[in-house]
Amino acid sequence: MSEINLWDKYRNESKQTICIIGVLILSSKLCVADGHFSLDEEEEILKIIPHEPQQKRILMRILEEGAKDLNPISFHAQKIKNLIGNDQPDFLEFIVAVLYRLAHSDHVYHDEEDMAIREVAKIFGITKTNWQFTKETFFKFFKYKFLNTRQNA
Repeated sequence: MSEINLWDKYRNESKQTICIIGVLILSSKLCVADGHFSLDEEEEILKIIPHEPQQKRILMRILEEGAKDLNPISFHAQKIKNLIGNDQPDFLEFIVAVLYRLAHSDHVYHDEEDMAIREVAKIFGITKTNWQFTKETFFKFFKYKFLNTRQNA
């Protein structure tokens, strides 16, 4: 276990803030799963998580804390699931879609990343096959961004 329990450290924040912190922690855990937290992955996280320019340093600190944390990704996924419960299944699917997108952001999809994403999906109660889930979730959450990018090109 890490020296500082990140969930205890941020326990006084709003539920929304804690959820975002949880997404950052899961993201950092996934990015180190293959042994290398790339600049492409870092930039992708910062694109996905809405923030003001002055908040970038805080986000980077949380990512660093998450990457150094000794708890497995499943520990943090369970904390998020306990916090959210079954009230927000779309948000849980969004988190898995974010992880999937991050795993591909460095153009190499490692087995360790795949196992981590599957573990998180299982904890979140997402039971569709990998292809069904990936296809539906990717289009559900990222189609809008893709269409806007193509229209602006």
